Amino acid sequence: MSAPPAPGAGDRDLSTGAVADGLQQVVDVLAARLGRSVAVDDSRGRLVTVSRHFGDEDDMRVHALIRRESDPRVMAHFRSHGIYDWHAPGRTPANPDFAFKARVVCPARAHGISFGHLFLIDDGVAEWEIELATAAAAEVGLLMYRRLVLHEHGGQRREELVRDLVAPAAPTRALARVALGAELGVEEAAPVVALAVDVPEAGYWTDVCESALRAGVERATRDHGIPRPLLAVQATRAVLVLTGEAATAGKPRSVVNQAVAEAARLCGSRVVAGLGAPHVGADATLESHDGALLAVRAATVLSALGDVVDEDDLGVFAVLLRLPAAELRPTLYPGPLRKLLAHESGPALAETLEVYLDEGCEATRTAARLRIHRSTLYYRLGRIQSLSGISLQDGHGRLALHVGTKLRRFVEARGSGRA
Repeated sequence: MSAPPAPGAGDRDLSTGAVADGLQQVVDVLAARLGRSVAVDDSRGRLVTVSRHFGDEDDMRVHALIRRESDPRVMAHFRSHGIYDWHAPGRTPANPDFAFKARVVCPARAHGISFGHLFLIDDGVAEWEIELATAAAAEVGLLMYRRLVLHEHGGQRREELVRDLVAPAAPTRALARVALGAELGVEEAAPVVALAVDVPEAGYWTDVCESALRAGVERATRDHGIPRPLLAVQATRAVLVLTGEAATAGKPRSVVNQAVAEAARLCGSRVVAGLGAPHVGADATLESHDGALLAVRAATVLSALGDVVDEDDLGVFAVLLRLPAAELRPTLYPGPLRKLLAHESGPALAETLEVYLDEGCEATRTAARLRIHRSTLYYRLGRIQSLSGISLQDGHGRLALHVGTKLRRFVEARGSGRA
């Protein structure tokens, strides 16, 4: 089942911790009393908890137990019978096309929110059994509501910590570091990596994109074994802070790749991300966060770099990205580059020049990348030197031109509105 674009409160992943908060006990007591297997799914078809089986299970129940979510055909079957709008128990028929047995369905609701459903395999369930199941479903709804409140409170506290860890005021950051250790057990010597995830072109869909970012990052962290992420989301930007083991061994890249893909699917727009370099020490979060913001800006402005950019891969862009956007204009180009661009063929020659300098002035690789003959390349290089008035044998001149070609990309991006 494809997820809706803007998950609501009742759609949050509340599918963990069933033993700790009493859900498992409710299900087990009901199952023992009825002599039937009992399952609870959340409102997105993810398995929350299940009792032991009594030999009444079908293939679809086993699938849900193994995968922790319902088969899409089951979800479609339930939708066709409207169970997601039910406020009272009901029955859904069997579907022999995919070996699905009939079900008794009891909505698990509390305070006007649907949290999912309690299911019994319907092989002749009596009315008194449905009454017991309905009471149990009501208790499940209340327990899941409590779980939601605790989840929201914990998420808000972690969001406060993220904001304080990157705050301008040093005392605020210091207090946040103390709280991080006391409340979440994060050691001060632990490595830290900050990730920034953006929706550059959200337009009028800011609310949808904010929900999509939160859902995408939470799904990615959950799938990577990070149950309580240090996450802050505001409008079209999410900031995630990974610490300790989660900040090492390629996990940040894996997490952010999944988060970007999931958020893009949910909001239907391009999503980009930046990974800050790992840091250790008092202001590790602030330092990595600054790098993540540079990297996400690079991903936004320079689409050729890809949707996910690592601070350590920015090279000279790390310097250019620190220039205020308002100052990005052609007058900043080095004089030789301005001369070159003033000529009719200058822009095309500047592209050749950039590739040549990117390839370390190695003619064979440059010609292959441009898909031209080397003699054509040499002709163009001669024209570049003639029009710019600088020799490509001059190291300082090459450096000025190389930086200038990279700066040109930012200026053109600003002109197109991407900067």
